[in-house]
Amino acid sequence: MNKPIAIITGASTGIGQSLSIKLSDKYFIYLVSRNKEKLQKTAELIKDKNNQCKMIVADVSRSKSIDLIYSQIKNKQDIELLVNNAGIAIFNNISKLSIDDWDKQLNTNLRGCFLMTKMIIDDLKSKKSGKIVFINSVAGLNPYKDSTAYVASKHGLKGFSSALREELREHNIKVISVYPGAIDTPLWNNMGMDDLRQEMMTIDDISGIILNAINSPNNCTTEEITIRRVAGDF
Repeated sequence: MNKPIAIITGASTGIGQSLSIKLSDKYFIYLVSRNKEKLQKTAELIKDKNNQCKMIVADVSRSKSIDLIYSQIKNKQDIELLVNNAGIAIFNNISKLSIDDWDKQLNTNLRGCFLMTKMIIDDLKSKKSGKIVFINSVAGLNPYKDSTAYVASKHGLKGFSSALREELREHNIKVISVYPGAIDTPLWNNMGMDDLRQEMMTIDDISGIILNAINSPNNCTTEEITIRRVAGDF
């Protein structure tokens, strides 16, 4: 029997990679990322577990990439889970923030989630089941200085996912939004945060909590999860 299908964006590193590996026990994983080399590493880790996956190198912010992704998915009727995880952060004050930096964050963090969700939504509606997970951020709940574009993208994602949840209730589709605080992921590379990274939450701890939410049984769902250090935000 074929496994149900999970599609995970930003699967090359961090939470996306960890979730891909964990979920591969139950799902056939479609791994989506722009970075082929790092995506290959995730695929190898999944195959080391004798599980199956397929790599798709694509940029989720581009509509042409969405067409490419969808064309490579076989057995579309088996799509059960979408994890919208791809995201970027460029922290700078408004005077130094370029228009290109603004566009990159809004296009990846918000537009990409819209495009990926729209790509598979009719497949989920047709069978009246499925799960869509949005990896947001505490920046989607609270404002932070020197983060206008990032905060705007994540607040927008909160609004999108919340409205989508109401829209999809009648179709028995679960919408899960995750709002993590600082996690020790490659997002912080080259940002001068090395002294704080050992105090951040770990990727595996966060992905384990998300996995539990995805596995909520029957007609139960965890709609929103805020995950912070016990000590709070930095």
